[in-house]
Parts: sequence; structure tokens; C-alpha cells
Amino acid sequence: MRPSKHRHSKKPDATPSTGEPVIASAISNKLRISEDIIAQAPIVMGYGTHRFCVENYRNIIEYTEELIRIQTKTVRIHIVGKNLVIAYFRDDGMCVMGDISSVEYH
Repeated sequence: MRPSKHRHSKKPDATPSTGEPVIASAISNKLRISEDIIAQAPIVMGYGTHRFCVENYRNIIEYTEELIRIQTKTVRIHIVGKNLVIAYFRDDGMCVMGDISSVEYH
């Protein structure tokens, strides 16, 4: 007798769903709400070279005076500079201040 294979033993596919943007677009059109909000895409705003704000972030990975790494749903954001401080952070948004030299998306 052969041992039975558990039908749930296959690991789930880790690739992103290709239907997600289509669904977000359809919902945003129907409800007249921004697609970025529906998809929880990161919204980034830079104000000169001294302030950078991120909405829809997941967590802060690293926080030093020279580097702040932020994880979003779709991308990791690195804010590089000097004298960096997190001016505020809430569940839905955060703002970094300091002498920002670059913002990188990984």
C-alpha cells in the first residue's frame, strides 16, 4: 500500500497576483476613490531636501542618523542623508526630516 500524499502539501505560489491591479482599478472606478488607496500602494512626497513623507508603509526596518529603511507593501525605501530624524509616525504615514541626499527604492 502506498502512503497517501497530503493534498495540502504543495507550497502556495509566492508570486504576486496579476489580478490585483485590475481589481483595484475596477473598485476605484466604481467608488471614485484613488487606486493608490485601494491597493495600499506607498504614496511618497518630498519637500525640498529636508523632508520626505511616506503613506501606506508597513514598518521601519532600520533607523540611524544616516539611513532610514522603510518597508511598504510593494517596495523597500531607503532614505539616505545626515542628521535624519523621524518627525512623526502613525499607522498610516510617517515623515523624515534632515539633510536628505537620496531616496532609493529597492
